[in-house]
Amino acid sequence: MEGDRAERAQTGAVWRYVSASPRGDDGRMKALVLVAALLASPCAASAAAPYDGSTPMKCTIEAVFVCHEAAMCTRGTAQTVSLPPVVTVDVGNRVISGSATGRTARITAFDRGAGQLLIHGEEVQTLGKAWGLNVTEKTGAMSGAVLSPVGGFLMFGTCSSP
Repeated sequence: MEGDRAERAQTGAVWRYVSASPRGDDGRMKALVLVAALLASPCAASAAAPYDGSTPMKCTIEAVFVCHEAAMCTRGTAQTVSLPPVVTVDVGNRVISGSATGRTARITAFDRGAGQLLIHGEEVQTLGKAWGLNVTEKTGAMSGAVLSPVGGFLMFGTCSSP
């Protein structure tokens, strides 16, 4: 709303400038250039970060490191830890989905800060696990961790708009 109001005010100022300009070819050209420049420039007030959780994201899990004890981690894939290679992260509905079996993970908390979207969840009753995702709002770079009583894993990937 705030950005729309600023944009309308800016457009009104352009049209007042155009109507006050001399009607010669020189005045029209200046007005057209000014209008084109204003229409081509993005409105920063209304632009949201592309990966801020306001819309669902498709996140590809590119690498996984599985750790069963502190001294040893093994590189793997999403399949290594029984996850689909691509998951849908829907912060608005507080769910992560994408499994062929229909399995979902409930998002219990999320926050934004320092250009990051931080997402947290727990599987307390069924699996006794806690997990977290960190998505860089500008680029969609993702890292995550799943912790359990017997170890855990780190995952790295990229989120994109569906």
